[in-house]
Amino acid sequence: MTDSSASDIAAAAIAATAAPSDADTADAIAQLADAAGHASTVLFNWRRDNPTALDVDRALNLEMTLDQRAIDLRAKAVRLLGAQAAGAIAQIRDAAQNVDEFLGAVKKTEDRLAIASAVVGLAGAALVGDAGGVLQAAVAVHGALKAARA
Repeated sequence: MTDSSASDIAAAAIAATAAPSDADTADAIAQLADAAGHASTVLFNWRRDNPTALDVDRALNLEMTLDQRAIDLRAKAVRLLGAQAAGAIAQIRDAAQNVDEFLGAVKKTEDRLAIASAVVGLAGAALVGDAGGVLQAAVAVHGALKAARA
């Protein structure tokens, strides 16, 4: 036996013993429900074709039991899928919250850049002695500060 085949065997064994996901479990349960439903149909067909058989009542009882089992299994599969969907919705909400936080940080950065730009404009107007420019730049700084608080 080579090392690669031993590792392949080990990987296959690990994969085979891994816990199934909710989707896999729901699918397996749905398949069991289908099998129970099919067996119930087979019993119904047998009862229809053999109405005078001695064990027709027993077959009816088994058929009804299989029908109920199919219903229960389908309900369980749907609940599992619902739980999986609820988990996906929670993940989407978490992602949306992360996006909101990121956008909030971007807005803060934009606000800081707007304030810095307005201050640079004010400093430039003050350096050249432009009274009108200083007034406009002061209004711009005030506006940038006000926008940052909003």
